[in-house]
Amino acid sequence: MPQKFHLALLIHAHQPCGNFEHVLEKAYDSSYLPFIKHLEEHPGVRLGLHYSGPLLTWIEKHRPQYFVRLKKLVQGGQVELVGGGFYEPILVSIPPEDQREQIVRLAAYIEKHFGQLPSGAWLAERVWEPQLPTALAAANVAYTLVDDMHFLAAGFEPEELYGAYIAEDRGKTVWLYPGQKALRYLIPFGKVRDVIAYLRDAASVHPGGVAAMGDDMEKFGVWPGTHEHCYKDGWLSDFFTALEENADWLAVSTPGGYLETRAPLGRADLPTASYTEMMEWALPTRVGQRYHEVLKEFNARPEIQSFVGGGSWRGFAARRRKVRR
Repeated sequence: MPQKFHLALLIHAHQPCGNFEHVLEKAYDSSYLPFIKHLEEHPGVRLGLHYSGPLLTWIEKHRPQYFVRLKKLVQGGQVELVGGGFYEPILVSIPPEDQREQIVRLAAYIEKHFGQLPSGAWLAERVWEPQLPTALAAANVAYTLVDDMHFLAAGFEPEELYGAYIAEDRGKTVWLYPGQKALRYLIPFGKVRDVIAYLRDAASVHPGGVAAMGDDMEKFGVWPGTHEHCYKDGWLSDFFTALEENADWLAVSTPGGYLETRAPLGRADLPTASYTEMMEWALPTRVGQRYHEVLKEFNARPEIQSFVGGGSWRGFAARRRKVRR
């Protein structure tokens, strides 16, 4: 009997410190609450959820019933809570002792309220630098997720991105998932049948493999038009139903759950990178415009895009500081 193909979803929810109360309430009502309600209605769907510290503390204070529902999903094994920096910092931009403090603080909060110590961590803006395995391992992080472009920029072929890899720095290691850009765009903006077709095609070539996706929960209700699309028009319910209906060949796994029974596909030595859009925004305006035209020119040739990585995420940080001055 062939091995099942796996889908590992890591959905990320964040609100910054000091955000307006009405913004938090709208995000909760239009996205965070209905997303959990749909999970409750589809017990065959397992996934990882990451909430930043400021959002969790707001929910604890203003919507405590949400914690009750979320804890039930965690205890039932349907949801794996994923850690990260408490205040959603870009980890490599702060001192090592602060990196550890941020991760440990969120992990302790999750364990206190939900009875589960997280083994994975969400990277803010999916910013990766080669020294991160040391920082993550020091805080007992076993795995994280970056974009597939991180891997492609390191010379990986697209067909090699249906599993997890080991990244190492000075003897310290962490597992890495390559998040599939195609799934980021299909979920929830493509047709449900196209998502299933994408996964079925991958399963035929990579039995026992995994397609991973990490993206914002806000795209399921907060982004313009997405509340109507995901909930009123029924996209999310249709998607979860389709995942359950294809359970004979597709296993929807939590990110940590998949790793428990799998060996790494190999080692991944990745360059400094963030997601594609960030690498464009990091460039000065005129250069960024030329870079955007290059991307459009080669849009139909994805094998070229791995060689045009854009700027460095640190350039984006520098530009923001310049604007503020």
